[in-house]
Amino acid sequence: MLVRVWPNWKTRVKTNPLLVILTTSHVLFAMFLGELYALAPDEGGYLTTFNDVYSLPINTDAQGHSGWITAPTIFLWIVYLPAKILNLVGIPGYLSVRMLSILLTVFSAYLLLKVLKQDGVTSKRVSLLCIAPFFIPSVFLWTSLGLRESFIITEITMILIGFNFIFQERVRVGLTLIFIGSYGLISTKTYLWVCVEIAIFMTCVILFKRIRLRKILQISFAAFALPLIIFASTTSQYALNFILQSNISSAGGRSGDSISRVEVLESLTGTTGTTGTTGTTGTTGTTGTTIVTFHGDYSLVALRSYIESNPNAFATQVLNFFQVDNKIEAIWNEKIEIALLSEEKEVGSSNSSLSGHILNPGRISNPPSMLKAAFRFLLEPSPFGMNLGFAASVAALESPLWCLFYALVLFSIFRWRNNKIFRDPPVILAIILILGIVAFSALVEVNLGTAFRHRSILVAPLVFLYVRLHEINKNGYKVAS
Repeated sequence: MLVRVWPNWKTRVKTNPLLVILTTSHVLFAMFLGELYALAPDEGGYLTTFNDVYSLPINTDAQGHSGWITAPTIFLWIVYLPAKILNLVGIPGYLSVRMLSILLTVFSAYLLLKVLKQDGVTSKRVSLLCIAPFFIPSVFLWTSLGLRESFIITEITMILIGFNFIFQERVRVGLTLIFIGSYGLISTKTYLWVCVEIAIFMTCVILFKRIRLRKILQISFAAFALPLIIFASTTSQYALNFILQSNISSAGGRSGDSISRVEVLESLTGTTGTTGTTGTTGTTGTTGTTIVTFHGDYSLVALRSYIESNPNAFATQVLNFFQVDNKIEAIWNEKIEIALLSEEKEVGSSNSSLSGHILNPGRISNPPSMLKAAFRFLLEPSPFGMNLGFAASVAALESPLWCLFYALVLFSIFRWRNNKIFRDPPVILAIILILGIVAFSALVEVNLGTAFRHRSILVAPLVFLYVRLHEINKNGYKVAS
């Protein structure tokens, strides 16, 4: 069945220049980074999970090092198998995991480009607009690294495309994709799985008179019942307790602060230098050491540490060539000076400088706070924001790209004077899912860096929505009930 849907898969990928460019650029970037984890400190934890999960005796200790804490071990065995094979033939573990992420990302892009079209022809302009969001810097970064974002994007894409197939009378393939995507998503990130289930339920309720009951039952079994049964029977009791005891209130009540402590040299004659984490620089006179606490700016701390610890690494040499290391050192010294002048020896906290990395989540009882938090999730960090840290200032440069992306999708929606598209189940599902992810994020995101990373998963439903609307525009509104 899959062969009939995607004939000559290898040939199509090889001859599609956009996918070739996406793959090549991802691989080169992943290799360029080497063992630099400063851009995503969590990557080290995921690598530890990958290295330990195949070890005997079988247990769930490996998941405790990363965000895979609730994932069944058998699920990790399956999804990490391609990376494990690469690792066994001599590719370093960190690069093997990154290659898996890249493979998943390219597969998602391939599905969005090729599977949704009806007549076998997609314009170059539309193809380019479908692939372009994957090159948004943050999306490109997270999907190049060994994190969960590529898994989530692929799982959501499979669910949306499976849903679309069902209403094109490709029921078996559609249900298969929905099941695989749903089981993967509940194993990867439970709250997103809940968002998808709510979106599917609301879509079926809104269009109840237009969807056959048999089809609703099939979707419910593939998307909800079967994945939940298999997940509950394969994950650990600890994971089940963790999920059942979680709630939105406690998630939104977490501290959004991220803290790093480094030892620095403090000159007793007035001149200061720093040890950072690995060495000393610029000291004169008699000196002593003190601990400086960074609130936020972990990437600055980690990146500077990497440069000092790996002076001969290729990434370090490139940063030196473009004098990025000098810029980092200047920012570092400025922040250290602020910290040493403060009584608490802190920088980035509310009593030394404004802590722009901490977010106040919205509350359901206060709709304006929800709207404000949703706006922050979608558009921040803003290039016009104040008191941004090092990483947030760099991240803010891409906000205009997200604005253009949102505008493209909104234009595709509002260009339709005929409201038939709002009777299309895949369109309704994508819209509700986007709104659900944004609303949930507005309630639970407490850290700017984390929210910035989680925003990348919107690529899947947004691109799907754009492609589906283009398909309707090109071929007319045709959907089976």
